[in-house]
Amino acid sequence: MEILGFIAGFCTTLFLVPQVIKVIKTRQTRDIALGMYVLMVVGVFFWLLYGISTRALSVIVANSITFILSLIVLIYKLREKPEA
Repeated sequence: MEILGFIAGFCTTLFLVPQVIKVIKTRQTRDIALGMYVLMVVGVFFWLLYGISTRALSVIVANSITFILSLIVLIYKLREKPEA
């Protein structure tokens, strides 16, 4: 049933791609909630650790990619200059 994990991982990872592309192109993160992305990155990191500990390849692959994509957005958010 690992194929189901890969399908689920693909779908839940794919949703981040448009956000990452938009943030990289515009360098604008004002409307993105910092707390949401902090929790996302932390949660995905723990899912990745879980996948590694259980040797679940679909969990490892999906959460590795999701972690990187979420981290990109979080880094841009943290670099955002406060409004004057």
